[in-house]
Amino acid sequence: MLILVPVDGSASANRAVAHAVSLAEGRADARIFLLNIQNQQTLDTSDVSAITSVGDNSQRATDQSKESLREAIKLCRNAQVEFETRSAFGPIAETISGVAREVKADQIVMGTRGFGPLRGAIMGSVSTKVVQLAGVPVTLVK
Repeated sequence: MLILVPVDGSASANRAVAHAVSLAEGRADARIFLLNIQNQQTLDTSDVSAITSVGDNSQRATDQSKESLREAIKLCRNAQVEFETRSAFGPIAETISGVAREVKADQIVMGTRGFGPLRGAIMGSVSTKVVQLAGVPVTLVK
């Protein structure tokens, strides 16, 4: 059983990792795949993009990804659950569903950001898009 867990370093993402760990514990066939995705919005470089190079953005994405994965890795290691990590760059929901297909994930477990209904309606919900795009069961952890 392969459980894909998108992580962004938030408390809700770490709760999703903890839930995935509880699903994987004691199962010899279970693995967790931790995925962090960066894009222009996560890097928040819009106001400085004119003065930074592609290399600078790439290094910043790498650094942010490592930081976002830190606690999730710790949770998996402490539970002695088999896991692997990947960092990606692109649109969040589409990348999650694409990686799920690529690695043949059996399910996706992800946190919700907890935006209110108005902000969620305006911004769109990543979790809603993942549910629509994914070809596997999606568990949302609040």
